[in-house]
Amino acid sequence: MRITVLLGGHLRTEAVEGPQERVLEVPPNSRVEDLFSALGLPLQRIGMILLNGKGATPDHELQDGDRVGLFPPELRYNTFVSMYFRPEHIRARDRKEEN
Repeated sequence: MRITVLLGGHLRTEAVEGPQERVLEVPPNSRVEDLFSALGLPLQRIGMILLNGKGATPDHELQDGDRVGLFPPELRYNTFVSMYFRPEHIRARDRKEEN
């Protein structure tokens, strides 16, 4: 599967060498967290995840063509909007959508 990853803030320089936006090949059934090791980033350096423009958690399953934005903790609370992307809000939204 081909996944496009956009790195925000200092993650641009902390990840393995490459452009800010890059396309990665990942196996089927991969999750967002699988991208971290492919990029050489530890989990604690990921403060906010966007999956196709919506907040996501590391355990979200990826689909071919997904776009993933990864941002460091220091950018997590830069705007009021980022509150919507906190893991607890994402899980609550996902539960609501399932019902």
